[in-house]
Amino acid sequence: MQLPRYALAAYDPDRSPYDEIWALCADAEQLFADQLPDEPATSDELVEPPVRLIGCSPRGALRDALEAGGSDLGHGRVLRLGSMGQTLQHAVEGEVVAWIPSARGQGLVDLALDPWTVRPPRAAREVWDTWWCGRPEERNGWARHGTDGRAHWLGVARVNGRRRSPDAGAGVSYHLDGRHITDEPAFYCALGEALNGPAGYFGRDLDTLSECLRGGFGALAPFTLVWHDAHIARTCLGVTPRTDDRPPSFEELLAFVVHEGIGVVLA
Repeated sequence: MQLPRYALAAYDPDRSPYDEIWALCADAEQLFADQLPDEPATSDELVEPPVRLIGCSPRGALRDALEAGGSDLGHGRVLRLGSMGQTLQHAVEGEVVAWIPSARGQGLVDLALDPWTVRPPRAAREVWDTWWCGRPEERNGWARHGTDGRAHWLGVARVNGRRRSPDAGAGVSYHLDGRHITDEPAFYCALGEALNGPAGYFGRDLDTLSECLRGGFGALAPFTLVWHDAHIARTCLGVTPRTDDRPPSFEELLAFVVHEGIGVVLA
């Protein structure tokens, strides 16, 4: 039997339990925003197809609703799973609007979910597949993914990544591999790996980086960060002052980490 790659969890504050797993599903279709069917709109409003969850074994409140023939199937959150059944990341949320018997097996159903949140890009699937068998052990495994994939990598690493025992003190040094820091998510992927090993996590933006430095994610300031090949980030992240919601420049990142108690050596 195929291991489930997705789960559907309750997402309705009026139901109990709030996070009940409603179904384990073999696969999903029409989940990714950049893989939707390219069909011309028939009206002024483009209607996107629902997410299809394939080969689902219903349980709990969803199974009860299906057996009762009810039309209100509830609101759910689609979770991407790993091979051991662990949640890798939330994928999308929405309303379960329809179901049919599944060709995947007796007693299974295919579900249609009308999303109310933004669908992930297919870059997320590439990251989830990398994490399928557990935490990756390869260094710079995140680097093969583009900017969107790296952002999703950080989301998965936050929940499933490695954390070292806390270290602190001016004599502690960590080495940041800067060869692949070509965008903002890459900086945080490389930083998490430098401080917590492959697939490590240490923030995904300035606010969460500041929180990590205050405990719970390994290294504690003050410490020294030896930033190798820093010229790559200096070139790719830009040098102009920040005036809007754009990612911080190299100089702004550098100033922030120094302000937070990290001594930086550019190598």
